[in-house]
Amino acid sequence: MKRCVIFLLTILMISTTAFADELYKSNVVASYYGEEFQGNRTASGEPFNMNDYTAAHNTLPFNTLVKVVNLSNSKSVVVRINDRGPSIPGREIDVSKAAATDLGMLRSGTARVALEIVQWGTNNGPTTHVDGVSERPFVKGITPVHAVEKHYDVQLGAYSDFDNAEIMATRLSDEGFSNIAYQTEGNITRVVLRDISAADLDFVIDALKQHGFSSYLVRQRKLDPVVKQSSGAAEK
Repeated sequence: MKRCVIFLLTILMISTTAFADELYKSNVVASYYGEEFQGNRTASGEPFNMNDYTAAHNTLPFNTLVKVVNLSNSKSVVVRINDRGPSIPGREIDVSKAAATDLGMLRSGTARVALEIVQWGTNNGPTTHVDGVSERPFVKGITPVHAVEKHYDVQLGAYSDFDNAEIMATRLSDEGFSNIAYQTEGNITRVVLRDISAADLDFVIDALKQHGFSSYLVRQRKLDPVVKQSSGAAEK
């Protein structure tokens, strides 16, 4: 009888471990987005609904279920990844307003959190086209999005030699930037920080300058004419 009880306890412990949430990252920064983006198309193609329990992450597959734990108050919520972001360096995940409310972070705007994988999802493919320009992500797993109103691409360089484009993309990644993509037109490869919202644009540009990226072009997401340009930005 004693052996039977020990055996059952062992099975229970193994089962509990097998179904425990997988710690993905701890002590990272979460932010949230709400009214300004309500109804906009997300990177997965779904319209953004701030009242749903969803989130944006730059590398986790779409439909991944993530438990977000606020380390300051132990409040937690499970969100589904359906968008890409954040675009601001140092931030790991953007949650919806509904999720931010449950996490108790509406007033602060950001919070230190732990991320646990509840269930892995799948991606929808790595390549898209924006107004005839082929675009693919630098980081495997990021799915670029189609143009949305008042979003921008920040171009850091345009290269005829792809090796130089890869060097720039790697440098950006090493400095903590996300949403990095290659845009190819003819034999020219542009390296961009893609799909930056109007609200985040100034923050991203300031961060670029702080990290020594003084040469850039800012284009509306539909790749309209240049709307902001630093000195020295040119094809290489």
